[in-house]
Amino acid sequence: MDLTTLTAQELTALPRDRTPVILPLGSVEQHGPHLPLGTKAFLAEAVACEAARHLKTAGLVPLVAPTFPFTPCQISAGFPGCLSVAARTFSDLIFEVGQAFQREGFQWFYLVTMTFSPEAVKAIDVALGDLNKLPNFHAFDPMPLWSFSPNENLAQHLRDMGLDPAQELHADIKETGALLSLDPRLVRSEQLAALPPVRASPSWEFLKGNYSYLDMGAKDGYLGSPHLATPEIGRLFLDEAGLALAEAVRFTMDGNPLPPLPIQFRMLLKLIDLDEM
Repeated sequence: MDLTTLTAQELTALPRDRTPVILPLGSVEQHGPHLPLGTKAFLAEAVACEAARHLKTAGLVPLVAPTFPFTPCQISAGFPGCLSVAARTFSDLIFEVGQAFQREGFQWFYLVTMTFSPEAVKAIDVALGDLNKLPNFHAFDPMPLWSFSPNENLAQHLRDMGLDPAQELHADIKETGALLSLDPRLVRSEQLAALPPVRASPSWEFLKGNYSYLDMGAKDGYLGSPHLATPEIGRLFLDEAGLALAEAVRFTMDGNPLPPLPIQFRMLLKLIDLDEM
């Protein structure tokens, strides 16, 4: 259900205990020479809608909020086209949006984050910590954990192609394929054949102190194998992401906490001061 299409009366009638609010988070950020600046927003909204379809089938009443487009993206620092709010401002905005839903009586609030830019993940973590102190309100960010977890069908498909799934990171085979699936007009397909694969391992790069795609070797703004993308791979990516989000919503609405992020990423987040970003 799309929040922006409802009347105030229809919103009021929604069952608060069975209505998870889903807020997609996008960024205005470079995605190489072949994908548009709004790629993360297109992906987050598509994943939210796919999850909503699963949740509706499960008897819930998912409510998809408008996509927020200006998530911090310092991981793309050094390239043009990265337009965002400051990390502290972003954290405050997430809190205030969640608090607005809490004032309306909603109890369950979920973010759809398609970036692992450390300052964005830290900003969200701070906002969720404050939101979860509000009475009768529960807020979660399931997708970063999914990004660091095995996604077996997709991972096996990539391995069968001779690729390391952990090295398909940004404007890669998955994201390029997803946009080919959603709307091929968004992809500069004539560029793809000339894009060689670019490999990096995020865990190792973070340990080395390389926190931007440029530092990781992405001189053209992408990490992975976009030249191998197909709509079928993109559809598999979106299907798995949407199902993972839906399962996380149901899991947490049953009273369970989400597992923590990998320890090396949590250690990195502890080093980030939002007021310095």
